[in-house]
Amino acid sequence: MKKLLALLLVVVMITASFAGCSNNASTAGGTNEAKVYPERPINLIVPFGAGGGTDGWNRAIAAALQESGWDVKVSNVTGGSAGSVGTMQVWNAKHDGYTLAGTSETPLVIPVMAGDKQTTKDWEYYIAGGSPGILAVNKNAGVADLQALLDEVEANPGQIKIAGTSGGLWFLLASMLEYGGDVDLGVATYDGSAAAITACVSGETVAVAASAGEVAEFIKSGDLIPVAAFQTNDFSHDDFGTVPAITSLVPAVEKFLPLNQFIGFMIPEDTPQNVKDALEKAFLAACESESLKAFAEQNYAVFYKWTGEEADKNVTKAQSVMSWMLYEMEKTEFNPEDFGIEKP
Repeated sequence: MKKLLALLLVVVMITASFAGCSNNASTAGGTNEAKVYPERPINLIVPFGAGGGTDGWNRAIAAALQESGWDVKVSNVTGGSAGSVGTMQVWNAKHDGYTLAGTSETPLVIPVMAGDKQTTKDWEYYIAGGSPGILAVNKNAGVADLQALLDEVEANPGQIKIAGTSGGLWFLLASMLEYGGDVDLGVATYDGSAAAITACVSGETVAVAASAGEVAEFIKSGDLIPVAAFQTNDFSHDDFGTVPAITSLVPAVEKFLPLNQFIGFMIPEDTPQNVKDALEKAFLAACESESLKAFAEQNYAVFYKWTGEEADKNVTKAQSVMSWMLYEMEKTEFNPEDFGIEKP
């Protein structure tokens, strides 16, 4: 009997030992799997149309990541206010690092423009850079400079339209002229900067608000004329000449500035830490690539390279400022306070 019990004890110990090995192997396998992230293609969803700033930057970032052996596929999923449809598609996907959301400052206002509850606290940001904001006019509008545009608006109150993205930075900058500067410019919204610029070039609107990088091609071709920079100092470049600060003739809007473009991508905050670490390392390496540096130069951009706490600080501040501006301008019915967005 004692021999039988001893034998059973040995069997139990051996079984337990194998179970432990199995669990350790499973754990090791999970660790190894984490180390090789990404082991399959990554889908990078841009919530705006092709040809705009968010699209261009994310395609350039994806190309730089591919130089390091990553397989990143970029697709455009448009619709909603401030890019809400594409952004929510990423949110509703598995939070495993294989579905990224291309972003800019515009999706920061999704809560107050679309009512979706996710704020900057729910996302992890990787911000590459951005370009100065430009107010440009159609070459056939009979407007040569900012003063001429203001005179035209005064002569035709409520009739002159400025194109901008739906709910985002350019919409906000266009709206501040009316709200803060008493300039009666109506705002026509479009699904991304590419569509807004096309509307202006085609004569659908007199003016457009977009980044320097987005309008550069049309400035060079003569289809658009830059009349102001959305900042407190002049913007000078060989391709643009000297573009006066918007505050030079509309000083009342200085209190809203600076409001700058910034572009990169984001993932849900609860994505596994090892994935976020791998993305940060690859992203910062991509920002040092010659291809992305060349893209930034072509788009008159400033590199930011924000990740981690620095990114969180900057996007949270921008979300606060933009959301409360929209609410106080009565451009939205959603109160930022209801989403936990603190007043600046």
